[in-house]
Amino acid sequence: MQQPLKAPGLFRSLLSVPRPLLASGITLVAALPAAAEIENELDGIVVSARRLPADAERTTSAVTVLDPRDLTDRGILDLKTALNEVPGVIATSTSGQTGGIGSLFIRGTTTAYSQVVVDGMRLSDTTAPLGNFLAGARVDDLGRIEVLRGPHSAIHGGESVGGVLWLETAYGEGDPSSRLTAEAGSFGSLATHASTQGRDGALSWFAGLGYESTGNDTELERYDQSRGALRAEWRQSDSLTLGVTFRGTDSRYDYPAFGSNADHLDAALGTVYAVVKFAPGWDARFTAGHYRESYDNENFGAFGPSIYGTDLDRSSVATDHSIALSDPYTLLWGAFFEHTDFRNSIGTDLGRDRFGGYAGLEWMPADAITTSAVLRWEDYAAYGDEVTWRVGAAWETAERGPVLRGGIGRAFRTPTYLDLFGTAFGAGNPNLEAESSLGWDLGIEQGLGESHSVSLTWFENSIEDRIRSFPTPPVNLPGDSPARGLETALAGSWSDGAWSYRVAWTWLDESLADQPEHSATASLDWRPADKWRIGIGATYIDRRSWGGQPLDDYLVARVHASYQATASVRLHARVENLFDSSYQLANFTGSPPVEGAGLGFFTGVTLDF
Repeated sequence: MQQPLKAPGLFRSLLSVPRPLLASGITLVAALPAAAEIENELDGIVVSARRLPADAERTTSAVTVLDPRDLTDRGILDLKTALNEVPGVIATSTSGQTGGIGSLFIRGTTTAYSQVVVDGMRLSDTTAPLGNFLAGARVDDLGRIEVLRGPHSAIHGGESVGGVLWLETAYGEGDPSSRLTAEAGSFGSLATHASTQGRDGALSWFAGLGYESTGNDTELERYDQSRGALRAEWRQSDSLTLGVTFRGTDSRYDYPAFGSNADHLDAALGTVYAVVKFAPGWDARFTAGHYRESYDNENFGAFGPSIYGTDLDRSSVATDHSIALSDPYTLLWGAFFEHTDFRNSIGTDLGRDRFGGYAGLEWMPADAITTSAVLRWEDYAAYGDEVTWRVGAAWETAERGPVLRGGIGRAFRTPTYLDLFGTAFGAGNPNLEAESSLGWDLGIEQGLGESHSVSLTWFENSIEDRIRSFPTPPVNLPGDSPARGLETALAGSWSDGAWSYRVAWTWLDESLADQPEHSATASLDWRPADKWRIGIGATYIDRRSWGGQPLDDYLVARVHASYQATASVRLHARVENLFDSSYQLANFTGSPPVEGAGLGFFTGVTLDF
């Protein structure tokens, strides 16, 4: 691997990009035909940047929006695979194949530095990591997927150092309809999902049930999951919408690491919400929810059986407001309260409150310029107060010209209860300090003609008081831990949409946990006729040392095809790891490497009625 130059600053750091790769990127950008909408738009709306819908072109944050329906049409069914299409993001598992605890690396940080928000409620923090959620999450019951990149504690609170994963359960729309999908294939895999959705007057609904199981492409590794999702919404008037959501999952993952292991996860989330328009220009959302997660690990190792488990119950209420004060000014504010009970099998039994609020101002000094500033205060019962902030700006330099977007902000990450009070693997440290970070980014997005777009964003983040959890007891490390790099995205289509493509490439100059210097995904889709869709995709991961031992780089390719046999019957097939590449997900000292899955064939049918 080429070692990057350690010169400070953006332009001197760019000198360390491998020359052939840099040249290829420049050539590809120069060769693009003229294009259209910027890469991070879905219906022109972004929600995660301020927890309320906003014009995508006006947001001052770097956000990528993925369309779950488009993903399923392209044979991308699990959330981790979908997230790899986002620049600056690597979604994987370092513990196993399908069902292994997930890892989300955003902008050179690790899983613990990102936050997942589902239906407006924060699910993950340092005590409830998002790895369990990512293990088996699918996209077929989601209506919106957004990845908000960079430090955003000013809006979302702790752990949003690398970014925020914002997910919404699917909404009902149009005439009532139902869908049934079934797929089977390699490794003894079976997946089914049934859903019904629609709108009837003021009432809309979505309900889905799914089941999947696989033996995975490795000895003694099996995964089974049952899940359900529900949204019901009543539009009482143009000024008031009331809704309720529910999501539940029950999964079991058997794997051979360090003996014979079985992970059992049982989780449920319920929310109620109200979307209110108090007056012209005053939009608000009120959300109340409860999340319960029960995790148990059974290990039958060389020293006999052992059981470790955690139980988490979290209740929260939150409100978010956007008030147009006058033509150039918009006031943003919100408040929240959260109570969490955490218990584990080694005696930790704690209840903690967290509460606070934020206030911000958006100012548009000109039609093409948007600026924002947000300040947040919150109180953690276990750690004390935290104050965070963010300022940003977006400038559309000319009509259909490039959009410049950038921001800077402070974020933080608190110690976990396990860091503070210990685990089965060692003692805790009740004197740990919360980590803090200062990060910034600057990007440009250019639509080229009517069908293509390109974006480039440079980011830097400096983390102070980083917590080293192992070996125990945990300690705060001295100095700064940097993460910085360049993320690039290309997207577009030609021949009236018959061909379409997406490319995401990330180069890391500095990162946490020895992440790959280069990572990239690309896909190309072709519609040769109205009933056919054919596509190919690939993911590249550079050398790294997840688990402590070096890992070679790898390239994994996939193909997919679908045929709309009738108005209600669609046949589909996909091939994963097309060239049967041999690669490793992790290599922990003292245990066999965690192998990735080999060549796999899957085929299925979708019925709409």
